[in-house]
Amino acid sequence: MEGTILADRYQISSRIGDGGLATVYRATDLRLERTVAVKILKPQWAADPEVLERFRREARTAAKLTHPNIVQVFDTGVEGDVHFLVMEYLPEPDLKQIIAEYAPLPPRKVLQVAISCCQALAEIHRRGLVHGDVKPQNILFTSQGEPKLSDFGIATAVGLTGQGPTGMVMGTAHYISPEQAQGRPIGPQSDLYSLGCVIYESLTGQPPFSGETAAQVAAKHIRQQPPSPRVLNPTISPSQEYLLNKAMAKDPARRYRTADEMRADLEKLASGAELDRTGVLSVNEVTTPIQPTATLAEPGPMAPSPSATVSSHHRAADATLIWHTAALIAAALVALVIAGWLIKQAFYPGAPPAEVQVPSVRGLTEAEARQKLTDAKLVVDKVRTVRESDKPVGQVIEQYPTEGELVPVGTKVQLTINLGKETVTVPDLTGMLVQQAADKLEQIGLTVGETSERYSSEIQEGKVIRQSHVPGTVVEKGWPVALIISKGPEPATTEPPIESFEPPTEQQQPLEPDVTIRADEASTSADGMTRDYIVNITVFDQKEDQHIKVIKRDAEGSPIVVLDQEMEPGQARQLRITGRGNTTIEVYHEGKLIVQKNFKVETPSGNNTQ
Repeated sequence: MEGTILADRYQISSRIGDGGLATVYRATDLRLERTVAVKILKPQWAADPEVLERFRREARTAAKLTHPNIVQVFDTGVEGDVHFLVMEYLPEPDLKQIIAEYAPLPPRKVLQVAISCCQALAEIHRRGLVHGDVKPQNILFTSQGEPKLSDFGIATAVGLTGQGPTGMVMGTAHYISPEQAQGRPIGPQSDLYSLGCVIYESLTGQPPFSGETAAQVAAKHIRQQPPSPRVLNPTISPSQEYLLNKAMAKDPARRYRTADEMRADLEKLASGAELDRTGVLSVNEVTTPIQPTATLAEPGPMAPSPSATVSSHHRAADATLIWHTAALIAAALVALVIAGWLIKQAFYPGAPPAEVQVPSVRGLTEAEARQKLTDAKLVVDKVRTVRESDKPVGQVIEQYPTEGELVPVGTKVQLTINLGKETVTVPDLTGMLVQQAADKLEQIGLTVGETSERYSSEIQEGKVIRQSHVPGTVVEKGWPVALIISKGPEPATTEPPIESFEPPTEQQQPLEPDVTIRADEASTSADGMTRDYIVNITVFDQKEDQHIKVIKRDAEGSPIVVLDQEMEPGQARQLRITGRGNTTIEVYHEGKLIVQKNFKVETPSGNNTQ
């Protein structure tokens, strides 16, 4: 592949990684003049529809995730039979390479890496996904040493099994959770188990389990406890060992419930604090109780006849042996029962409550969500409302606990419902002084847009002649209303020279629309190259069917027509335009360019994009 140019843009230079399904190459983005990583599906898998779907899903999944601790995907495509996706290039060694060279690693460094991984996993889990393959090879680093989680090739929805082609279990044997190894549904706790294995290996220099085959290693995850990490590395503190025991508990319900919960304990350890070690029983903490022995008095001697002396002694000895044996067995059984009861009371007080898996209620109305949670034997607790313009209105957009978590029956679930942008009715401002109009708009949540002045013999100077929105128009809260202000009667003028006289036109040209264009900095991508721009267009009430056209030009190539339509008097539109690199937005009114705004984007090297 070296030297190949994909999509007339990405020039492959060298191979930097190899996996079971794909190979990763270092490449150059010729258009933006930057180094990228290109992941290419191996030819033997290109004809497998199930593998292809997983490869496409990785691109879709990663493209949705924008987080400082998640490797960003820039592009994806197909050229002939070559399927590829383009990611940010991270030249530093991955965590597996660092472990191989320097392990055991300093706990302070390991804790910081684990905290960053928890932050990345929290973002993934909030979106209803499970990574499914958390391992040191997938933890990369920026040149500043910031960890980033990569490789979403087997990421799946919470509650699915994460099985691959031909039904094989996906994941890496040394870090796979017991439920994943058994092909059972996986959830956020599955990723936390795998992260616990990564921390274990970082601190001890070896994974929790090893074996001659992947099947042997996976079986040990299901049936065995790992060696005590403090035996392998005595510098590990009891609190650090407790965290590992909790993260790597066989039962998902005994692990940390969320990545944020695990991160909180990691941050305590990083700050030098100790943990309140309760609730998890490590196999190394279980001891076998000492069995008490019973001391019984031997029965008094009988008065045998001379002929029965020998047999009497034999019978007495047999009876004594039987009594001793029975007493010892009874004492041992009692001791075991008491020991079991004490352990249960100490670590499992009371009967464990029945547990259920939290269903996903995202995208449902409040009534539908309540019914679904009730059917799952859960309770709706608090219902929070937000106003988001880019999310469905009237639906649940967040829930806690998140879907897929195992929780006790009757657990309260918090919901967040989107009410959408708040709307208001535009008032009649005609005849008001400018300040009065501004106060009126502010009271109802609107703002004054661009203002212009015009002579008027009917409206007193300083008062509103006309407004951009017809009174009674319903608009989003925060929308600007443009105003035309009276300058009073036009002053008398002398007759102009003949050479400068122009006859009046039969029909006055319509006023130009009110146009504002701004960059939405909050939408800027991690590499700073992509962001959204907000365009507000308001047509004045002068002429019907005014032709408006909006064109975007950016680093992606040819100009793109974003809007091309007729707008009515008082009509307003808001556009969200995504630009890559240097971006120019042009607005045309009746075929005439009225606004052109250029946005410069700095590359990481400090140069403007072309």
